[in-house]
Amino acid sequence: MNLKNITLIAVTASCLLQVGAQLFAVSIVASTISEAPPRSFFILQGEYSYNSSSFWDIVPTITFLLFIIALITNLKTQRQKLIFYALILFTIAGLLAAFFLEPLFADMTKIGYSDRVDTALQAQARRWYIFDWMVLVLGLVSGLILLSALTRPLKILTNATSKDSNS
Repeated sequence: MNLKNITLIAVTASCLLQVGAQLFAVSIVASTISEAPPRSFFILQGEYSYNSSSFWDIVPTITFLLFIIALITNLKTQRQKLIFYALILFTIAGLLAAFFLEPLFADMTKIGYSDRVDTALQAQARRWYIFDWMVLVLGLVSGLILLSALTRPLKILTNATSKDSNS
């Protein structure tokens, strides 16, 4: 074990942990919320309501920092491009979640619980649910790319190697 491997293992584990949490959030929570809004917003009400914001406020930031550390420690290795591609997908997913999904969710749920079903709100919730799955897939692909990088033997690329591969 060396620092290059340890940082890559850490970011892979963190990324896949986040994907697992996203899978739970989308398949259980988001599917429930989007089923019959605003009636299905009941899950968000009361003293013991579902609230995962502390997880989502912390874990993506940690994962992003681990991406940067892994990218830095794996510079000039054959893993560098894969880590960079995974970081790009992870960042796109995070930006979509932060600037599209979260505001859409806040807009939908601001009316709060009501013991009725609003078909227009239900259609909006279904779109949110589909985009949530798309963000999950981006995160999963990012994690799979990191796993692929882990399968590559650790070789340091030199200028001679780079010139040979460009020929």
